[in-house]
Amino acid sequence: MDKRAVAVVIAVKRLDAAKTRLTPIIAADDRRALVLAMLTDTIGAARAAGLHQLVIVSPDTSVAAVALDAGARTVVDDGEVLNDAFAIGIEHALTLWPGNRILVLQADLPAARPASLKAAVDHSAQHDRSYIPDHSGTGTTALFLNTRGPGGTDVLRFGPNSASEHRGRGAVDLTTGVDRWPDLRMDVDTVDDLLAAQDIGLGPATSLVVSRLQLREQTQTPGATAPADGP
Repeated sequence: MDKRAVAVVIAVKRLDAAKTRLTPIIAADDRRALVLAMLTDTIGAARAAGLHQLVIVSPDTSVAAVALDAGARTVVDDGEVLNDAFAIGIEHALTLWPGNRILVLQADLPAARPASLKAAVDHSAQHDRSYIPDHSGTGTTALFLNTRGPGGTDVLRFGPNSASEHRGRGAVDLTTGVDRWPDLRMDVDTVDDLLAAQDIGLGPATSLVVSRLQLREQTQTPGATAPADGP
């Protein structure tokens, strides 16, 4: 079992382009606040799980400020391709912490619990490449790479049907045959996703934002189950 330390890499889009499928139920300013809150809670869960080596990649200065306040390192990436941003983050993490394992983590996991992250890290140590699918089973919320140096980013296939894409490149599904870690599988792309995450239990920053939105009183968003990767 691989007992090396794990560095976490997270990528976040420009805030004005993030979570557009929450429109029109959630206004632009509230969407931005929600993205930052979910990032805060995701980082908080990681740090509470003992994962203190974090790199956040984003072109947005507000994201960088939140990441720094939460104790993470930041990298500016002006590109729009999620997998490229993750690759940049992995390179930066391995420069800072050579020899670490890598956890590529989505930024929109507001219900993530430290105990689940700890368990996932332990289970991933048995495999060179492994992943956690999202709640739809088609996307990916977490990808573990037990690389021992540069490279290994060829497996990055975040985007439509990323779970099967990662599986096809040798990554093992850590939830196969076991119903576990619903909190780590609940990424948020739609209002229905956000309500489902609320039922699991939101982190404090996201809970504060959601409490003032009164989402359950609003009309359910059509097409809320359409899968997608990326914050």
